[in-house]
Amino acid sequence: MRLQGTDRTPTWSGWASAEKLQVELGLPSVNLVKPGVGETTRVLLRRVPWRVVVAPGREQDLRHVRLLAEDRGVPVVEDPSLPYSCVGIIRPTEQDGS
Repeated sequence: MRLQGTDRTPTWSGWASAEKLQVELGLPSVNLVKPGVGETTRVLLRRVPWRVVVAPGREQDLRHVRLLAEDRGVPVVEDPSLPYSCVGIIRPTEQDGS
């Protein structure tokens, strides 16, 4: 009931963050940016990960992400402006247009 009186207009900050990472990393598609703990975990387990971007101060939530990244040799970089706990980045391929 508390939510009824609040402004629930979408801010699109998550989408803007994904697009920002795409541009900053020179990715050919925003589809290579996978935000959130679940998506990042899937990138590390089932895809060819390129890097992981994490929000500082989320160590407790991201221990398994950091362990998986270390095991796969994937660099982890911090970004204080990230609206997600973490974002997994899939390695671009020639098929992606890179």
